[in-house]
Amino acid sequence: MYEFQNASVMMGAVTETDPLRETVLEILRLTPHGDLKEIIIGYSQHVTPESLAVVRELAAMDTDVPIVTFMQKRRGISGLVDMIEAARGSHCILVASDLAQDLSIVPRMIEEAKKDGGVIVSASRWLDGCNFYGYGKFKKLLNRSAQIFLKVLFGSNITDFTNPVQIVPTEVYQSIEFENEGFPILIEMVLKPLRLGFRFSEIPTNCYARKQGKSNNSFRQTAQYFTTALHVRFMKKEAILKADSPLYRRLFGRD
Repeated sequence: MYEFQNASVMMGAVTETDPLRETVLEILRLTPHGDLKEIIIGYSQHVTPESLAVVRELAAMDTDVPIVTFMQKRRGISGLVDMIEAARGSHCILVASDLAQDLSIVPRMIEEAKKDGGVIVSASRWLDGCNFYGYGKFKKLLNRSAQIFLKVLFGSNITDFTNPVQIVPTEVYQSIEFENEGFPILIEMVLKPLRLGFRFSEIPTNCYARKQGKSNNSFRQTAQYFTTALHVRFMKKEAILKADSPLYRRLFGRD
């Protein structure tokens, strides 16, 4: 149903400077430009002057891949939805702008999507051979425990449910009704397509602690991942999608 044509690579900016610049340059270096529709950088209303300067520098860069930048309308991390709405590629890829994972996963995910554009190819930090760098033992144990809980809750063989770095048909993302304004929106990006029955495959990635800036995530928002997961698991599938979306009509046969 979904054929890969090109990808919209999305990332946010709040406090990132050098890592943001390096992320964009590495994606352009590693990925064939014909596979990229655009790179989208959405910046927060609370973006630092230093980070905004880098955003403007990247927007003015001489490249054949459009660098699309704008201030998000939605608050905080929920500005991801603004980027999804702006995406023009056949598929979307969300990446972190703080060098948290191997950027070589971008062309690897694209190559997998070319084989079957309807399969969601997700980056996993828990496949054999992957490593966490700069993570404390407790944080790693907490993440591992969450994966086991979600594996049982959703009855899936996925190894990393909490990593939204994945390639997804743009229509799927644009059809989903995202509900969270905080960081739990990231788990919605994985669990809602999974709940709708989309097939997933995984590729390995290493994980790195943030090199610059400070995460705006909090223990309270991390705890909300649990309630969000339960909500998605038991909600009606129809409620996951916008009622006026083409995907809703195809899946549920209603006008």
